[in-house]
Amino acid sequence: MQSLFTQHLATVQQTVQQALELARLDGLWIYAGSAKPHFLDDQHSPFKINPHFNYVFPDPNAEQSWLYLDGKNKPKIYFYAPQDYWHVAPNPPTDTFFASEFDWQILADSQQIAQFIQPQHCAFIGEDEKWAEALGFSHINPKKVLNVLHFARSFKTEFEIKCLYQAQFSALKGHHAAKNAFLDGKSEFEINLAYLQATQQSDNNVPYGNIVAINQNSAILHYTKLDVAPPAERHSFLLDAGTTYLGYASDLTRSYAFDSKSEFAALVAEMEKLKLAVIDNLQVGYNYLSYHTQMHQWISQLLQDFDFVKLPADQIFEEGISRTFFPHGLGHQLGLQVHDVAGFQQNARGTHKAAPELYPSLRCTRDLAEGMVLTIEPGFYFIEMLLNPWKNAPLARFFNWQKIDEFKKFGGIRTEDNVVIRANGAENLTAKAAEMLNIR
Repeated sequence: MQSLFTQHLATVQQTVQQALELARLDGLWIYAGSAKPHFLDDQHSPFKINPHFNYVFPDPNAEQSWLYLDGKNKPKIYFYAPQDYWHVAPNPPTDTFFASEFDWQILADSQQIAQFIQPQHCAFIGEDEKWAEALGFSHINPKKVLNVLHFARSFKTEFEIKCLYQAQFSALKGHHAAKNAFLDGKSEFEINLAYLQATQQSDNNVPYGNIVAINQNSAILHYTKLDVAPPAERHSFLLDAGTTYLGYASDLTRSYAFDSKSEFAALVAEMEKLKLAVIDNLQVGYNYLSYHTQMHQWISQLLQDFDFVKLPADQIFEEGISRTFFPHGLGHQLGLQVHDVAGFQQNARGTHKAAPELYPSLRCTRDLAEGMVLTIEPGFYFIEMLLNPWKNAPLARFFNWQKIDEFKKFGGIRTEDNVVIRANGAENLTAKAAEMLNIR
C-alpha cells in the first residue's frame, strides 16, 4: 500500500497545484471537522470526516486535525491528540504506511492551530466557516478550488481503487451473514445485528444507514425502520449495506426470494443477469445515461415477459411505464462519499449537466472515463403510490392488476455491484471479491 499511496499523493499534489494556480492562491488549509452537538444537548452526532481531508490523509478518525498543502512541498499534518479521560483520545498514526509522507505537528489543544495558521493568500477547505473567518481566512471554500478537487476525485488512483476493493470483502461477509439470518427466520432488527457483527461495525460508523427490508418493506427505497418482530410470513428480503476501508466505501445490495422456486425468485435471477449484462457493456467514452436508458428497455421487456403489462416491450418503454417499476437511477459515483462528488460535473471548471427531466433521480450524467468507480444498481419494485395513477389512465386495461397486487407482498428487487472503469471495459470489484471469498 505504501508505494500506491506515494503515487496517490503525487497525483493529489498535482491537483492542488492546478487548483492553486487557477485561484491564484499559495496554499490550502483543510480542516478535518468535528462532531456536531445536538440542539440544546451535550450529546453529539457521530463524527464524519471532511472527505477532502481524507483524500489526502487516509485516516477517517482524525477529528479536529488540519492539513496544509501547497502542491510542491511535503504536506503538513497538524494532528489533534488531546489528553482526555472522558473519551478515547486518538493516537497519532505515526507508525502507519503513510506517516512518512507528512511533516507532523501534534496539537494537544484544538485552539493551538492558530499559532500555525497563515491565512493570507490561502484557502480554507472545510465546514466550520465561522471559525475560518475568525482565523482570518478570506478565501473560504472557493468554488474554483472545489471544482478542481471534485473533478479530480472522480478519477480514482490505484491506491483508492485498492481501498474500494478491500471494502468489498467485509461487506460481502456481512451480506452473507444477513442472508442466513433472514432464512433462519430473524427479524429485520436481528438481521441488522448479524450484519454489524459480521462486518465489525456499529450503527455509528456504517457508511450509510443500512437498508434491511423484509417483504413489502423492500418497496421503500431508503427503508431504515427495522421491525423488531419477524413477520408472520416471509416472502422476500432486500439488504443494501456497505463498509469502509480507510474511509472508502462499498455500497452493495442483494435481494432474495424465500421460496427459491417461486416466480419472484425467477424475477430476481433475471434482474441479476441484467445487472451483469450492463456491467459487461460499460465502455470508456459512452455516457452513463445511455446505460440507464438501456436498463429501462430491458425492464420493459421483463414487464412483458412476466405478464405484468400486456403491451409490446418497446411500447412499455415509450409510454414511460418502466419508470413506475424502476424509479431511481442506475447508480452513482463511489469513493470517500457513498454518493461521491462530480456525478454531474463535466470538467474541472465546474460545468454542470443536470439529470434529464425523464429521469430526475439519475445521479450521473458523465461520459465514462478510465478510473471512475460507480455503482450499478438496477431495481424492480411494486410501489403503490407510483402504480395508482395508472389505474385511471387510458392504458390501465393493459396492466395485469391481479398479478401486480399479488407481487406487492414482495416489495421489490435491487441488486448492486461496484465497478471501476478500465481502458478495456469495467472491472467488477464486487464480483472479484466474492469469487475470492467463494460467496455467491
